[in-house]
Amino acid sequence: MLGVNQQIETGLAFPSITLIVLGSIIFVISFFGCCGAIRESHCMTITFASFLLFILLVQIAIAVYVFIVVKNDDNFRNISEKYQELFNSYFLNSESKEFIDLVQKNLQCCGVHSSSDYNDHPIPASCCSTIENDKKTCSISNSYANGCVEVLKDTLKFAGTVFGSVAIAIAGVELIGIIFALCLANSIKNAERRGYRV
Repeated sequence: MLGVNQQIETGLAFPSITLIVLGSIIFVISFFGCCGAIRESHCMTITFASFLLFILLVQIAIAVYVFIVVKNDDNFRNISEKYQELFNSYFLNSESKEFIDLVQKNLQCCGVHSSSDYNDHPIPASCCSTIENDKKTCSISNSYANGCVEVLKDTLKFAGTVFGSVAIAIAGVELIGIIFALCLANSIKNAERRGYRV
């Protein structure tokens, strides 16, 4: 089984590869659009518009899917279960401890549902809103009130909403690009017809 750090590294590699692939696809599509406009090629301009239309439809589908996932609370049960598993091994596994401390410190939360989840164990310093004298533990009065599962859910819901909204906004820009590309292709076609008639 992969450790938490190895899982994070694997998770970071996937977006990098995805961005490289997306960049290559965008380059190819831009090539068709640029060359189609410069060479006044009806075929290349229509191909560019077709690619944009395909991407537009995919983006809309992804945005709708994200909004559905964000609205459905059942999809967040798995997150709660996984986080509970990590929390249960907090005092047993150093990697779990590092991950939980990172979440608690950055999201300003404590425990799974609250600081009382630590029961007989001392509350770690990552739960503290104010750290006094570099202590490694935290008192209940100084600990964050919110549990990490709820904060994680809210953060993921917000990120999903922002991602979906950005996808819809970009789709709107792409729609304008499709309209301009089709207008250009139509102008090129008309110019070719007038040229043949002369």
